[in-house]
Amino acid sequence: MIDPYSKSTTIAFWTDEYIAKNMLKAHLDPNKDAASRNHKTIKKTVDFIDTLLKEKKTICDFGCGPGLYTNLLAQKGHEVIGVDVSENSLEYARKQNKSVDYIELNYVTDLLRTKIDFGMMIYCDFGAMDPISQSAFLKNVHFTLKEDGLFFFDVMSHGWFDKQIEDYNRTTEKDGFFMEGDAEIVSKTIKYPKLKLVLRSHEIKGNINMEYINRDKCYDVDEMKILLEDNGFEIVKVYSNTFGKKRIKSSDTLAFLVKRKK
Repeated sequence: MIDPYSKSTTIAFWTDEYIAKNMLKAHLDPNKDAASRNHKTIKKTVDFIDTLLKEKKTICDFGCGPGLYTNLLAQKGHEVIGVDVSENSLEYARKQNKSVDYIELNYVTDLLRTKIDFGMMIYCDFGAMDPISQSAFLKNVHFTLKEDGLFFFDVMSHGWFDKQIEDYNRTTEKDGFFMEGDAEIVSKTIKYPKLKLVLRSHEIKGNINMEYINRDKCYDVDEMKILLEDNGFEIVKVYSNTFGKKRIKSSDTLAFLVKRKK
């Protein structure tokens, strides 16, 4: 079995204009959990975050995409920063709300210099990182947060891992999600029981060749507590989802509200 961290998504996937257009379209679909969660869930999440904060704060959304959360938070009166590696998504976001400070930034390798009260990373992006990147990112968030600042993020749970099924599929498509023209796509789903990790890969062959890799590292509270404490955080509360549902064993996700330790 291959090392789940030995391969990464081909750079061309993130720079290709055709894919960027389709990715933005997936973000903006109001009814589907695709590149972003459906818009009803996004609104419930923003409303819950607003209740957590109680007063107007400086917020940063790490991996903000086209600004679906940041724009709503700004409408509630918060001072909002959105950072992302996708210039295409940021270009769209800037057109929607001029009051949000959108910054193209690799938040794993680069520091956000503005001090914030509250950071967030939604839709289980944290579990897609490799362990070194996770620690680097948490250290960057710790640096950026003000004293006693809060960070809110979600991950997939062990319960979700148990429901996943390994799969192999070969398909062809024309003018599909990945490229114009004809493409052959080999898709694999591989489970790593010891790591509690699900790896999904899509090898695309056509007028250009590329590979898209998606990892979902799944957690329980005890494992996450150790990782957070090693990087300067303590858990305030754990929820079943990002809009504040009480934690239950059967939930597919875990949402962590954590505090920066001194």
